[in-house]
Amino acid sequence: MIDLEIVKVFKRSVTIEVCSDTPYENEKIYDVFINGEKKISTNKNVISIFNLLPNSDYNIYINCENKISDIKSFHTEYEYVLLNVKDFGAAGDGVKIDSVCIQAAVNACPKDGTVYIPKGRYLCTPVFLKSNIDLWIDKDAVLIGEKDRKKYPILPGMIESSDEKNEYNIGSWEGNPLDCFAALITGLSVENVLIYGEGILDGNAGMLDWWKDAKKKNIAWRPNTVFLHNCKNIAMQGLCIMNSPSWTLHPYYSDNLLFLNNTIMNPDNSPNTDGLDPESCENVLILGADISVGDDCIAIKSGKYYMALRHYKPAKNIVIRNSIFRKGHGSVTIGSEVAAGVYDVSVENVYLKGRTEGLE
Repeated sequence: MIDLEIVKVFKRSVTIEVCSDTPYENEKIYDVFINGEKKISTNKNVISIFNLLPNSDYNIYINCENKISDIKSFHTEYEYVLLNVKDFGAAGDGVKIDSVCIQAAVNACPKDGTVYIPKGRYLCTPVFLKSNIDLWIDKDAVLIGEKDRKKYPILPGMIESSDEKNEYNIGSWEGNPLDCFAALITGLSVENVLIYGEGILDGNAGMLDWWKDAKKKNIAWRPNTVFLHNCKNIAMQGLCIMNSPSWTLHPYYSDNLLFLNNTIMNPDNSPNTDGLDPESCENVLILGADISVGDDCIAIKSGKYYMALRHYKPAKNIVIRNSIFRKGHGSVTIGSEVAAGVYDVSVENVYLKGRTEGLE
């Protein structure tokens, strides 16, 4: 008998995990059936199925060499409305800057709604998320980061409160509260958001653009491709994220995070392009990740001395499972910014391929 578990059900997608003795992938190919229809053939242990209908009943099972798993049933989440960014004026031609149109769709999207980005190439400056919506980047849809840093908003590192008693941190750079450019996808104090699909987030960095003089501040510090600050209940599912200007996915002071079946690819000579850096985050599940980068694949952090002293929050309860780490300086590292401490980290059933080191 082959066992599978349903990891998470969303409005139009589901992620399952197949029990296997081998990390990341099975030695044999198996077929995944939903409502009796074969959806995919794969040997991966973690599988995401897309293009389901919201608020609908489904059953799922796998068949491997005529050995069939138990049938598991699930019901997709309710969706209020689907907003297509092309209806808001996005061109998807790779020439027009489409971020204003995408932002208009995000701002207009009501609770339990989904912003849909169909096939196309969307040149973008940063897009800011809001709570209680989904962002669906469909297959063959690519969000491409604008290279001109002068078109990017800046996230100030630290702002003093009006009564001069407190301070408000927004930007971050390598463990300190410093001015940085907003990420291609930026979430600030948002909750209950899913960013998903079979599309691509392309940071569009290059050796003559974001990666040139990487250790020098140029107006502000380089952006991430995805930055989540003070967020809760955020999931990313199925996406390919590539060519990041700096750390690729950077959840920061955020809790209850799911990263499911994401692929992260940066050139092996690209500077400071860690794959996924949960910094001062709690309750993080990284499942089915495929990472090949120019620095550490996953780096768990909790800030440098100032943040630990004034805004203490350790990294805690982080699970990394059924993932593959290809090129990178280290597969899973703790640090180098860990002044607030790191607790309860589990790494299991992972495959180290290429020149990555193990735990550091």
